[in-house]
Amino acid sequence: MGVIVFNGISSRDVGIEVETFPTYDVPEREYEAIHVPGRNGDVIIDNGTYKNIQRSYYVSIATYSLSYHQKLASVAKWLHSSSGYARLEDSYEPDFYRQAYYKEKVNFENLFNEAGRATINFECKPQKFFKSGEIPIEFTSAGAIQNGTVNIALPKIEVITDNTQGEINIGGIRISIAANAGTSIIIDSELQDAYNNQNVNKNLSITLTDGEFPVLKPGKNTISFSGGVQRVLITPRWWTI
Repeated sequence: MGVIVFNGISSRDVGIEVETFPTYDVPEREYEAIHVPGRNGDVIIDNGTYKNIQRSYYVSIATYSLSYHQKLASVAKWLHSSSGYARLEDSYEPDFYRQAYYKEKVNFENLFNEAGRATINFECKPQKFFKSGEIPIEFTSAGAIQNGTVNIALPKIEVITDNTQGEINIGGIRISIAANAGTSIIIDSELQDAYNNQNVNKNLSITLTDGEFPVLKPGKNTISFSGGVQRVLITPRWWTI
């Protein structure tokens, strides 16, 4: 029997047993096909993104100490515990997690008010994130970080400064940090945002000298910094499909 952990709560905590391996869908690539009159074939525009997928589990419940309806209520509360995307993990792919939400009604087959079975479908972002990509990589001097995947990662970067002006360069993308920005500033390439550890907005304290937030391209990405920057911690957020 498998285990699902959604929004920090285990399926075992709500009395669910996962009976079979989940479905595995490869996400659909987002293309635009444009037909040009008088030309054979369509012109394909690759948007470089993927569409959401479903992660489906066939599960069962038994009542034991709770009534059937009480058990279903606890399951429904769990599935609808998030108002947006939340972390989804399972025991079948222990090295990965997903970002998911649940939107469907909870429809269990009723077996004599004693047990029930159902398929629960989570709507997921197309990426499977490596748990290893959640571990910050620290730089106290210039170096490099290797992206061993074929996908561009959108890292979270914490910059430790002496509160004077500095600059960081990640994979050829430069960011200037203003003086008096604070001793720690977080640059989040996924959120396209800058803030500190108290979630105070710091976008006015950075200058994207190339107009872009840093990314980690497949292969080697060089890291350097100067001025008041003392340390850089990069949480890479590696992912695959």
